[in-house]
Amino acid sequence: MSTSFPIPPSQNEQSGGKTRRMVIVAVTIIFVLLALFLWRGTAKRDQPTGTGSPDTQGPDEPAYASKVGVDHIEMSHAENFLHQEVTTISGEISNGGDRSLASVELTIEFYDDLSQIAQRETRSLFGPPGPPIPPGDHREFEVSSEHISSAWNMRQPVIKVTKVQFAPQK
Repeated sequence: MSTSFPIPPSQNEQSGGKTRRMVIVAVTIIFVLLALFLWRGTAKRDQPTGTGSPDTQGPDEPAYASKVGVDHIEMSHAENFLHQEVTTISGEISNGGDRSLASVELTIEFYDDLSQIAQRETRSLFGPPGPPIPPGDHREFEVSSEHISSAWNMRQPVIKVTKVQFAPQK
């Protein structure tokens, strides 16, 4: 009667198994990253374009931005439930032109003590499905920011109208 003892795997067989597992993990990670990249690209392409999209502008819209005013600016600070300081800027957008506006984009610049831009934020206001802002009318707005640079000099930021989108004409 012969007795057989299990033969331990050789060093090559053990390292081959580890290498195979590492290759499988690496390939899986590459496929997941590739799928995520393709999915994000598809999501961006699927966004609507044309008259209803705030990303597109006609030839008259950039010049019209100078007819849109930002008035009655007020700032407040509060703490959110995560104990982070939130800065809220409220004010009023006024349409001084002759066209109705579907949306307005603001650029908010926070400066430091050397009068250099410490932080710049861009915010879109009043987009669809809200009603447009008719000529000569005004609308209140409010934007909040949780993360403002610590270099900010705590003075009122500079707020500019950087983009407008006309409401569809009926």
